[in-house]
Amino acid sequence: MRSSAMKLIATAGFLLCFLMAATQAAAATQKAARESKIDIGVYYFPGWHSKSDYWNDIKGLPGSRSPNVAWPGRVPLLGFYPEEEVWVAEKHIEWASRHGITFFAHEFYWRHGKPELEHALKAHVRAKNKNDLKFCLFWANEGGSPPSLDNFDAMVDYWLKEYVGDKSYYRVNGMPLVFIFDPDTLTRNAKELGVTSRDLLERANAAARSKGYRGFYFVALLSFYQPSDRVEEKYLAQGYSGYSAYNYVAAKDRSHYADYDSMVDTHLDFYAAAARTGKKLQYLPTASPGYDGRPWVGTRPKIHVRLNPTPAKFKKVLEGARELLLKAPAGSPRILTIGAWNEFAEGAYIEPTREWGMQYLETIRNVFGAGGRK
Repeated sequence: MRSSAMKLIATAGFLLCFLMAATQAAAATQKAARESKIDIGVYYFPGWHSKSDYWNDIKGLPGSRSPNVAWPGRVPLLGFYPEEEVWVAEKHIEWASRHGITFFAHEFYWRHGKPELEHALKAHVRAKNKNDLKFCLFWANEGGSPPSLDNFDAMVDYWLKEYVGDKSYYRVNGMPLVFIFDPDTLTRNAKELGVTSRDLLERANAAARSKGYRGFYFVALLSFYQPSDRVEEKYLAQGYSGYSAYNYVAAKDRSHYADYDSMVDTHLDFYAAAARTGKKLQYLPTASPGYDGRPWVGTRPKIHVRLNPTPAKFKKVLEGARELLLKAPAGSPRILTIGAWNEFAEGAYIEPTREWGMQYLETIRNVFGAGGRK
């Protein structure tokens, strides 16, 4: 009897130790997965509604910006779609979410005291499957900032009322993410209003805090600045939480026409520079699948054209970004941006097209996995 009891106690002890070890291993695995997870955001250009003349440029119609020169390889798999219709948003959400993309950063335009080109964003929030793909705002301020402080406040209030409260809005450490396309233009416009860009961002943060948020997570897009301590100090002082870029177009030899390989080299150089900074401001690396704006600007001098982009070349950029992000300090956001989903006229797109099908999305999933990690 005593021997049997001792065996039972020993067995129970062994099982308890096994369960504890298994629990700890599972917790460690979950922690490692969280720490290796990379969120992927893609910039979304709202230029393709049913009345847009941009489609004419891709078709090469007479009177377009690309008369008699069509670009059939850039035609989306969905065809010349009406971007304002919800079914388009639902298909985009389906494709993006199935290939490891976390959120769309929808370009937001505010002119003459009201929003413009809001159709794609509105379609996203009405989509049945919107919970499969988060979204955030990308303030396209290159055309100028609001003409008064009251107008700026009205824009921010509109953000908070119409979008930020949505459960699908993407947040960083609980803060709603907002990209700002041209921080230097914001600085100049703020000066015209008698304030600084930091003052404007703080006004927006105060409005967000009044709604129960910790403030906005503002990210400056710096497409022409290599990461450096100086850059980080400058934009940290202006009130930004992080910096990224819309694209990195520059070629190492400064040429206007160059193979896309030159963009790959530029990306990798910028990632290496980011690894050397003091990390005073969070860096969100960007990955650009190409650049060729000839459908919009023709062959005028000094345009940038990056020839022969392919998913295989793009993979090198993605792998470089992944390596950089996995070396980020523990607890810091790991976010990759891609520019863009649908810049067909600028030659920067990962949306499925007649030429490449799903290959760009499949490349993203192959590098990062279906859930932003691999």
